[in-house]
Amino acid sequence: MSTRARSAAPAPARRQPVPTRTRPVEEPRPRRRARAQPAPRTRTRTRTRAQTVRRWLWVPGLAVMLGGIVFINAATLRLSTRSSLTMQRSSEAQSEVVNLNQALQQEDAQVRTAATRALNMKQENSQQMTFLRAKNPTP
Repeated sequence: MSTRARSAAPAPARRQPVPTRTRPVEEPRPRRRARAQPAPRTRTRTRTRAQTVRRWLWVPGLAVMLGGIVFINAATLRLSTRSSLTMQRSSEAQSEVVNLNQALQQEDAQVRTAATRALNMKQENSQQMTFLRAKNPTP
């Protein structure tokens, strides 16, 4: 090619550097079409008798179950009340037994003192046995 032809020809286009992307370009989401009419239903749902019974019986079933729980709790409360009354009566009986033993010992001491004075009896000193000895009557 001649020099003239080269000067007449357009200069080759310079490439411009493409900027580097740091994250991918997000594509816009496709928009949903607005429906003019709802789609016609092809099948209507029919409930079976079992589903209807199950739906209406769970409330009374729950009520019966909760009533049973309340009954068991009431029976437990009654039992604990009765057992506490029994324990209270037992402690009262034990305290009464202690009081009666003290009263018996007092009466026994009074009888021994009266026997010693009236009959002129002496009590022997023994750790295992307690008995009274009468003096020989004088003629």
